[in-house]
Amino acid sequence: MKSANFFKSKLFLIQIGIALLVTIILIWITLISLRWYTHHGEELEVPDLYGMSLEEAENKLESEQLKFSIYDSIFNPNFAPGSVLDQRPLAGSIVKRKRNLFLTINANQPEQIRFPNLVDNSFRQAYELLITNGFKIGKLEYRENQFFNLVLYPKYNGDTIHAESLINKGSSIDLVLGKGDNNGIIAPNLLGIINSQAEEKIILSNMNLGRIKFDASISNHSDSIQAKVWKQSPSFTNNQKMRPGSKIDIWLTRDSLKLQRADSLLQKRLSTLLY
Repeated sequence: MKSANFFKSKLFLIQIGIALLVTIILIWITLISLRWYTHHGEELEVPDLYGMSLEEAENKLESEQLKFSIYDSIFNPNFAPGSVLDQRPLAGSIVKRKRNLFLTINANQPEQIRFPNLVDNSFRQAYELLITNGFKIGKLEYRENQFFNLVLYPKYNGDTIHAESLINKGSSIDLVLGKGDNNGIIAPNLLGIINSQAEEKIILSNMNLGRIKFDASISNHSDSIQAKVWKQSPSFTNNQKMRPGSKIDIWLTRDSLKLQRADSLLQKRLSTLLY
């Protein structure tokens, strides 16, 4: 009986009110803290650091209330040591204050790596070995051989390179491959992807990247990285079979309307082919 009276008493109601008030205050403080900790609603555009010295990049990021870490270093003789050669997220990306950027800088001197054995491997195996060891894929050449895409020998600066040779990390390696009895290859669809993705897709389709053309929407390095393919030659839709090692030219833009029109035209052509 006393318990029932207590739950109806003024003291109990006051205690309930205080508990609810404390709970509301704690929830409010938690939400405010989360907003502060995550910088909710604060958006910044990542600046373009390409080619800047590390000191210039650090000052720029500090003024923008951003942070950075050095992710990797590669050697490019066209830039001063310590220059920024790549950044992630890319310039123009929208991030929150205090976001950490990962920078690739130019090394003081090239790192030398022992070249892997590629001879008699498949092209795909050679591709993975080269990328894993920090090399780039240059030109694909095809020679008479009964096995399609068998690596006959790799080339560096126009000369044959042998396994265990020391060469600079990041070097471009050409591959001479077996022609086999391949009857021809249809160009891959490159529409709407960025330059680096297009180059990779072309190489993995056993072809070579030809000319790269930028339109008027490209005004700086950041634009060129983020630009997307709106046209290619040969086209994906003409069913033209090409010899392995053939070149594909691409046109790049940042104009979203041009990309939409190109995609719409592609869909029409595909529907015509299907029906």
